[in-house]
Amino acid sequence: MSPQSDQEDEESPLLRPERRRTIGKTPLPWRQFSGILFLQLTEPLTTQTIAPFVPQLIRDVGVTHGDESRVGYFVGILSSVFFVAQALTTLHRNSLSDHVGRKPVILTGLFGISMSMFLFGLSETFGGLVLSRALWGALNGNSGVIKSMIMDITDSTNRPQAFGLLSLPWMTGNAIGFGHPLQFTYLCSNPQ
Repeated sequence: MSPQSDQEDEESPLLRPERRRTIGKTPLPWRQFSGILFLQLTEPLTTQTIAPFVPQLIRDVGVTHGDESRVGYFVGILSSVFFVAQALTTLHRNSLSDHVGRKPVILTGLFGISMSMFLFGLSETFGGLVLSRALWGALNGNSGVIKSMIMDITDSTNRPQAFGLLSLPWMTGNAIGFGHPLQFTYLCSNPQ
């Protein structure tokens, strides 16, 4: 047995810790990062914009046949079909972005959001609403691709800050998307 020094005990590490070089924190590439934050704003903004209108839309489409207790059921179907479609396609979109590039996948998603919202606005049947919402979710799997883009432009010193700031456009989009239509709905229902 080797003699044990006074500084070693059962909590002492077996290997000597390496002396780490102090590396300065790399600043965020704000020009690229601000574009990514703007892209992140689109999903909650477009998702929440329709929320105040959907119950009345379900009544107007007539799928409930006048039964008020069924409005929530059909609103739930219409809301959840977006997230189901998004969950089923997001991994494929992420894989596709690795093969064809981030920009074509993001642009396809943004075009899909635009077309789906347009089709949603033109739909006069519940089936049309569900189909446009499913298309909306299937083409809107940009969240994973956006996270991959953040990984591409950051390093280990500034990545935590970038991911910490990623929730800011999400919350802003939810607030604007949900709040703006509520004000519009209030003004339309109370013309005085």
